[in-house]
Amino acid sequence: MDRVVWIGCALLFFAGGIYFNILPSLVWKKEVSVADVVAGISAIAAAFAAYASWKAANISKRSAEDSKLFTRAQLYMSHRQDFTELLDYIASELKVVFYRKNDLYYKLFPRNHYSGKTFEAVGQNEIITEWSIRYSEIVSFTEEESGDADIDDWIIACSNLSDSMNFAFPRLADNEPELYLYAFSEPIQTQFSSSPARPVFLLAEVMNHIFAFCACEKIEPLIMDGHPFETHYLRYFNKIKAGHRMHYITVPSEEVAP
Repeated sequence: MDRVVWIGCALLFFAGGIYFNILPSLVWKKEVSVADVVAGISAIAAAFAAYASWKAANISKRSAEDSKLFTRAQLYMSHRQDFTELLDYIASELKVVFYRKNDLYYKLFPRNHYSGKTFEAVGQNEIITEWSIRYSEIVSFTEEESGDADIDDWIIACSNLSDSMNFAFPRLADNEPELYLYAFSEPIQTQFSSSPARPVFLLAEVMNHIFAFCACEKIEPLIMDGHPFETHYLRYFNKIKAGHRMHYITVPSEEVAP
């Protein structure tokens, strides 16, 4: 479009030059009439008008682009603030603890930025899919026969998934026994007690709140009330409580050394 405007301007100037006999090689007549003068002035004026119109169009275009950038930047700031408020709400309702909230936001919305160049309200599909698959694997494990070492890995998988969502499970009550894995080398505080129901449920609840914000489909949480895995897990827990070469159980209100 700019090229067309500039070509039009050049032709109009060229026409004006001919009318005024400015171009010696293209003199059409020796005498210039009033009509020729008016026509020449009109041609040059038209060229200036065309240039002014092109300049105004460019300014208008830049203004529209700047307006879009500003709008997207405003959306980004509002969106990020809403996300932080959502995390605060989840923490208040479920008693979980979020950390590095901004990192979590950029994990889900990596292209959003202050510059306003892009804004996306839908969460990163790869992350959403990965979390869903990992939770599905956690649920599937409860339907299978498993040994104690497998349950160790399952508990770590739950902890790793919560860490991927940048939150920690609620602190246990002072009178609740808590499981520590590999306590005699590099202790892992699991915040798992005698039942695995709460951590597994919280994983789904936190995930579903975040998925709703990301405009993604929710998952089905596992409700372990009366689930056979609870009995299997309790046997595992009590064996550790009775004495284990790698793990141990402690009650926060009691000073029990491993």
